Amino acid sequence: MPLVSARVHAVANQKGGVGKTATAINLAAGLAALSRRVLLVDLDAQMNATSTLGDRHLTPSIAEVLIDGLPLEMASWPTGRADLVLVPGSTRMAGYAPGALAALQAALHSVRRAYAHVILDCPPSLEGVTPGALAACDEVIVPVQCEYLALEGLTRLLAALDALSEARASAVQVRYLLTMFDRRNNLSREVAAEVRAHFGHRVATAVIHRSVRVAEAPGFRRTIFEHDPQGSAAAGYRAFAEEVAGHGT
Repeated sequence: MPLVSARVHAVANQKGGVGKTATAINLAAGLAALSRRVLLVDLDAQMNATSTLGDRHLTPSIAEVLIDGLPLEMASWPTGRADLVLVPGSTRMAGYAPGALAALQAALHSVRRAYAHVILDCPPSLEGVTPGALAACDEVIVPVQCEYLALEGLTRLLAALDALSEARASAVQVRYLLTMFDRRNNLSREVAAEVRAHFGHRVATAVIHRSVRVAEAPGFRRTIFEHDPQGSAAAGYRAFAEEVAGHGT
């Protein structure tokens, strides 16, 4: 039987406040709950994924890997959750300028066979480490907030992906996830319909409903499954994890 190599997912959107880190955390936790071994790499200098799943003072971190050349496995930390491992973020990443687009890909190479999925939580920017994450991944997951001008903010991200596709051996796949959906709000329904009309089958079937519990959970250092397991947001992320787990298996 051939060895399995992890599927790498970059969670990216240069627009803040769309549920990017919440998606990275809860997708990782949802996949781990399906007995998929998962590595979550916190690339964001804000370190919110690290604060939720580990400790902001954990070191070595991703900075020691990408800046100092430490092997990635030496910066991988248990989260206390079965099948979920964290590479913590660092404030040093705020000034990170990769010497080569393939630096992150090279760092991931040694650990890909140890995991089923690697989740890259990108910063809300198309600068710094984000181009490397987009180059290293098999799939880009784009959270799209169900609010006014949701599509307008994606223009630069799509342009960056088009530019990267020319340098890759294969085109990067893109999956869109509707977040902060409010079924009582006409605008949410209109935005969701517009996104589905524009991107078709690339939009996940699962939808993440607006919930104050998603915003609360990091303050308690919990995933949504730990904080509000019966809520609508947990159901949405559980369904999304099942979609992702089923892709390419």
